[in-house]
Amino acid sequence: MGVAQQSVESGNTLVLNGKLSETPIDVQHCSAFYEDDSGGTLSVSDILKKPFQPFAQWQAAQRQRQPKKPQWIRFSVQNGSSTDSVNGWLHIGRHGLIRLYTIDSLGHATLTDSAGSSIPANQLPSDGLHRMALSIVLRPQQQQTYLLNISSLRGQDLIYLTIYKPVAYRAFLNDFHQSLLPTFIFYVGLIACLLFMGVFAVAQFATNRDIIYVWYSLYVFMICLYFLRIWENVFMVDWWLPNHPLLRAALLPITNIVMTIFYLLFFSTLLELARYQPRLWQWYQYLLLALVGLLAFVLISYGVSDPTTVIQVYQGKIANVIVAFFLGSSIILACLALRSRHELQGYAFIGILLVVVGGAGTFLLNRIDVPYTKLLFQLPSLLFGASALLEVFCFSLALGRRTRLIEIEKNQIQEHYSQNLEAQLVIRTGEIEAKNQLLEQQRIQQREAEFDQRLADSEMTALRAQMNPHFIFNCLNSIKLYTLQNNTDKASDYLTKFARLIRLVLENSRAERVTLQNELEALQLYSDLEAMRFKHKLTISIRVDPDIDQQFVSIPPLLLQPYVENAIWHGLMHKPEGGTVSIDVSQPTDQYLHIEITDDGIGRARASTLKSKSAGKHKSFGMQVTADRIRMINQLYNTQTKAQILDLVAPNGEPLGTKVVLEIPV
Repeated sequence: MGVAQQSVESGNTLVLNGKLSETPIDVQHCSAFYEDDSGGTLSVSDILKKPFQPFAQWQAAQRQRQPKKPQWIRFSVQNGSSTDSVNGWLHIGRHGLIRLYTIDSLGHATLTDSAGSSIPANQLPSDGLHRMALSIVLRPQQQQTYLLNISSLRGQDLIYLTIYKPVAYRAFLNDFHQSLLPTFIFYVGLIACLLFMGVFAVAQFATNRDIIYVWYSLYVFMICLYFLRIWENVFMVDWWLPNHPLLRAALLPITNIVMTIFYLLFFSTLLELARYQPRLWQWYQYLLLALVGLLAFVLISYGVSDPTTVIQVYQGKIANVIVAFFLGSSIILACLALRSRHELQGYAFIGILLVVVGGAGTFLLNRIDVPYTKLLFQLPSLLFGASALLEVFCFSLALGRRTRLIEIEKNQIQEHYSQNLEAQLVIRTGEIEAKNQLLEQQRIQQREAEFDQRLADSEMTALRAQMNPHFIFNCLNSIKLYTLQNNTDKASDYLTKFARLIRLVLENSRAERVTLQNELEALQLYSDLEAMRFKHKLTISIRVDPDIDQQFVSIPPLLLQPYVENAIWHGLMHKPEGGTVSIDVSQPTDQYLHIEITDDGIGRARASTLKSKSAGKHKSFGMQVTADRIRMINQLYNTQTKAQILDLVAPNGEPLGTKVVLEIPV
């Protein structure tokens, strides 16, 4: 059985060696494209005469999210196997219509397969694979030239040219649908909430006979229908009008316009613009008439023109007009809501703000160049869905408040005698609640302070626990080296020192602070072990001011070792002659220890450029943990432990090594 491999030969032919492997194969590098500017009037034979350009020159322009013209892509595939056939799926992506032609030696084109969202379900196989992919079959030693025609109804559909093994492509589709599961759950919840609110509004109208519930329910049902269509398009399902995909696509712009009309009617009724602002209500009526005219224009266009052409035009210029009109209308309504003296102006303003933010965000996300791996940027309607749901919820609260205001108006006389008592009750309740809130805040602050202290203690314990495995790991690497070299004497000596070091490290790690003598003893043992590993090319010098009482002064354990380790691994490792690490400990004041760790290595700049095994792959885990420990020590004990790393440079610019300066409170 051959394994699928690819290579670009003369003529940019993709060579496949028999049966495909599990790894998808990219076809873009050996493809050429042509963009049809004629509006789809050219035949396939005319297209073949056009100058095709490398696909890579056009690939970057795909993310400009402009309405696409018909695209033609040509590529050749050869089966290099003499026994096995090639049977795979060419993944194209989401598009309205995809046609695959085979070109014979005389330049004649034959349609072999079709795919896309605009093909009726009864014209596609039931395997569910022909929405985004086409079948590719090659006999042994066969070479075939293909011509791919792609027509998109949406401007942001990208083109992918990838060949999959049938089993691998099914796995890819399963993974693709799994990745959209959160979006699926979001849409199901969104549609369910909208249906519930719409039905509830219908029930309210049946009870109250208030026209505002009619506009509200129709507006909610239009939003629900809009997201039902979006949901169907995202997940490429054919549960509604499966044999009339163009009709489904045509319903989206119509739904948008009708939804805007009912939205404006509901809003005007909510704020009673005809009653409180009659002059503005006249301009408001002109706005409604303009939307009705736009709806009539779209319906007439579908009646007299080709549906595919109308949908493509709507996705371009008319879509921009509708979105701009909707956003402009919302901004005007926001101004009306701010000027209105109606008691529901707060709800109205919040609802408008939500829909403006959601609509503007969706509009921008659909037209800017963004990575398609991000779910919000891949499906910008999620933003509009969330804002629409919040807006509908806000308007539901407004309706509830409106009902309450009506009841208050009817019962105003009855409630007049109880207002004084209620006012006193409100004041007393507010005082009690204020006192309760004050006590609750004090209790919460006390618990937060205790929690922060416990959290800091836990983080310090975790950081000390992280030091020990890292420390032991480095030592075991040194022991491993002597073991592999069969040097039993040095391995025994190394194990003896290592055992002493482990015991001392375990004792020190249990304490929050250890004496300077214990810390330097552990550092000396570590240095001796590293010197043996470097075959005594490494010299460690530890100098302590004689005026320092090493048994009295205490510091955090294992604080110096990572800096010495870093100097050895990154400073001296690349010097063939070895080098020296000096540790100087002094106490300029009674409150601070001053420690300098100096090496005569190659310097940080040179070490960062080397790609050797030890320097390139060794991770400075101890340095990171030490930096975290210093930060936690300062936070927990309110101290000012400082660490500064300096590059030593000669007058002529040559690096002389690195110096680490530590100031540790004692």
